[in-house]
Amino acid sequence: IGGWVPVEQEARGLDVTVKTMTAAKKWMNDHAGPFRNLRLEAIAAHARKIWGQLRQESNVDLGEITLQGTATRRRAVLGGSVDGEPTKALLVMSQGELHALALALFLPRATAVNSPFRFVVLDDPIQAMDPAKIDGFVHVLSDIAKTHQVIVFSHDDRLASIIRETGTDARLVEVVREAGSKVTVRDNISPAQRQVNDVFALLKDDRLPDEIRTRVMPGLFRLAVEAAARQAYYAKQSLAGRSRAEFENDWTAAKKTATRLALA
Repeated sequence: IGGWVPVEQEARGLDVTVKTMTAAKKWMNDHAGPFRNLRLEAIAAHARKIWGQLRQESNVDLGEITLQGTATRRRAVLGGSVDGEPTKALLVMSQGELHALALALFLPRATAVNSPFRFVVLDDPIQAMDPAKIDGFVHVLSDIAKTHQVIVFSHDDRLASIIRETGTDARLVEVVREAGSKVTVRDNISPAQRQVNDVFALLKDDRLPDEIRTRVMPGLFRLAVEAAARQAYYAKQSLAGRSRAEFENDWTAAKKTATRLALA
């Protein structure tokens, strides 16, 4: 008892401190969520801006982004609207929209001012995206490329096509694994240049009969001219700010080479 009494007296003397610390802990738990979301707002605002560029023809608008829960039950909650009607964004998004949303959430964090990395690497990010969203994606990457090195891996030729069609300043590299796992790296040439190369290959092929050559080559020339015209036309329309759907319809409606050259 003699040993216990002074310890108990010291403990009772700290009761006020313990109560204060308990109250402080409760206050922090009650206010941690709003503080966390206050810090998140800069990233959320950037994510909404990127989504605005990626959504293109989507009728889903991204709203408030908040963090909820504690410990192992924490989660991100994404608000949104469809045609102006409030809803939870994730419930109404297509697969392509979900891919675009994932990019909109990732890129602001990857390019944050206090990030030590000055580059962004993306692996096949355009899965399930329609051409309009890929168009927006290229514009987003162009903005990021002003301050960061951007590297994108993709098996989808549409990305390279839209980069050319929008006149984006980018280096396109083709990586090919040949027989025996021999890897070849070369510049990715435009469809028009490929057609021209095919024409020259036919010219140099002595084994090809002249009759076949004269029947095939005009078609290849036409494909080359139309591919070059398409790239020039799409680049001009994109820089002018027209929607992809509009100028794609105009191009599709032009059935003859002369009409397509006139568009270009």
